[in-house]
Amino acid sequence: MGPAFETEVRVPWSQTCWTRAAAYVRLQTAAEVARALAIIKETGTNFSLRTTGHNPNAGFSSAGDTAVVLDLRGLASRELGADGIARVGAGNTFGEVYAWLAEHGRSAIGGRDQQVGVAGFLLGGGMGAFPNLYGFGADGIVNAEVVLADGRIVNANAQENPDLYRALKGGGSNFGTSGTVDLSIGIVTRFDLHTYPLIKTQYTINLYSPQDYVGIIDATVKVQEAMEKDPKIGSFTNFNAQFVAVGLLYADTPSERPSAFEPFWDLKSLITTACPTTEGTLLSLAQTMRHEETDGKRRICSITTRVSRELYEGIYQLYQEALKALPEGYVLHFTAQPVGTAAVQAGEDHGGNSLGLEKIPQCWWVFTCEWPNERADAPAESALSFLEEKVEALARERGLLLAYKCANFATGHQKVLRSYGAESLGRLRETAARYDPEGVFQRLQCGGFLLRDNV
Repeated sequence: MGPAFETEVRVPWSQTCWTRAAAYVRLQTAAEVARALAIIKETGTNFSLRTTGHNPNAGFSSAGDTAVVLDLRGLASRELGADGIARVGAGNTFGEVYAWLAEHGRSAIGGRDQQVGVAGFLLGGGMGAFPNLYGFGADGIVNAEVVLADGRIVNANAQENPDLYRALKGGGSNFGTSGTVDLSIGIVTRFDLHTYPLIKTQYTINLYSPQDYVGIIDATVKVQEAMEKDPKIGSFTNFNAQFVAVGLLYADTPSERPSAFEPFWDLKSLITTACPTTEGTLLSLAQTMRHEETDGKRRICSITTRVSRELYEGIYQLYQEALKALPEGYVLHFTAQPVGTAAVQAGEDHGGNSLGLEKIPQCWWVFTCEWPNERADAPAESALSFLEEKVEALARERGLLLAYKCANFATGHQKVLRSYGAESLGRLRETAARYDPEGVFQRLQCGGFLLRDNV
């Protein structure tokens, strides 16, 4: 294979996805997508869809040597209408969209990392830096251009194909592009998004000693409680073996730092300030939070719970058990990602989505293991399996487990679509049957959180 082919193999963020497909097909327009899909259908060829390849689950945006990868990064159009609607091709990254919109004094709700692809983020639900302000990424979709299995290119919005429109708001990469979720319906080639006046931000990232995990967890919960009164608050608490990284984010630039963050500033366990308090935009925040592009493999896992100091402390203790069992060279960390009632309400205010979320304060946990390519996968898989099983059991035992699993953070075997609830799953099945009655996507797409796997 030549260097160009090798470059395509290495596009995905995680080396778990560096598998060699039979071919990589670069597409630039909806019409080209429709032609490629017609050939796929006629020949019965298995395929995967890819933009940035940010999802680390093998087979979601990657493929083996008997399948092809349809690469949609060429769908990179950007147009801002007089109505303030941003019409962006599915192949854009949010770093590109943020920078372009900032030139027009506008913002859209997108990823917290500039490398994150538009399509995978939106179709998987899309948790941004400030979910309580305007909801999730999926809630910002006004319209989507979709290539159906029969070759038609249609619009999906509140007036045209409204069932398809609701399904793709969190319903996944069956519309898609990053291999997040497959409902067997079509491929989204363009998103039309709500925009807002430029969202100015103030943010700090501190590193604390993990020995003070009780104090850090207490501060995390206090900030989460404050979010119920102030939707401009955003935060994350990322637990690592040697430090705990805490993002204190605010969707404004107040002259004095928000009092909600004082529980963290009062801690005596501060090691250093990794990012001093900065006034910026969603773009500068996403640049600050970008993942370092290092070689290696990655696995992730998603769990959602209610808010509880005792539960959070129990999760930390389980993390310590998993950490001790890992050989040297494996990095295991986990992140508490608070979601407030206002975030779920915003989804309802924007016409609803497919996520089936309970309208209560909650935490979207993501567990991540990273390791060098030359080392065995089994220890990482064992660590994440242990955490998934034990954390779910602990939360269930205490009546604090929520069904929802975020597609953007879930591992391949998790039943993401089932976690949306029976009503939402039923609607998704009906929509898939209506728009792809032959089951082209269901039969031929290589991977994703497929309907066939959510029985």
